[in-house]
Amino acid sequence: MNHNIVCIKQSSSRDEQHDYECFDLAMALANLDYHIHLVFYGDGVCSLFNMESTYSKRLQALSLFDVNDTWVDEASLNARQLNASGLPNNIKPLTSVALKQLLNNSMAVYTL
Repeated sequence: MNHNIVCIKQSSSRDEQHDYECFDLAMALANLDYHIHLVFYGDGVCSLFNMESTYSKRLQALSLFDVNDTWVDEASLNARQLNASGLPNNIKPLTSVALKQLLNNSMAVYTL
């Protein structure tokens, strides 16, 4: 399947505006009828556990733009001793092997 991936690799505690730009990019690409996967990895996984209300609302709003495939890298969670059970229900953990396959099968990857 042809899809694009938007990767969030920084924690929102470092640069809140950066994360909003990632959401804006995902929504803009979805408006152009691209199938979008949003992937949190590296320090970006920490954003999912320190969500203030605006960040959480933006994450929930993605489904309005048909961005329904939201993933988190399990290896990044494990490296930071974070548990996937604390994630919002719409975010699914992804193994390193599955993440590599997803990246290899994509049309484009935007890492922000």
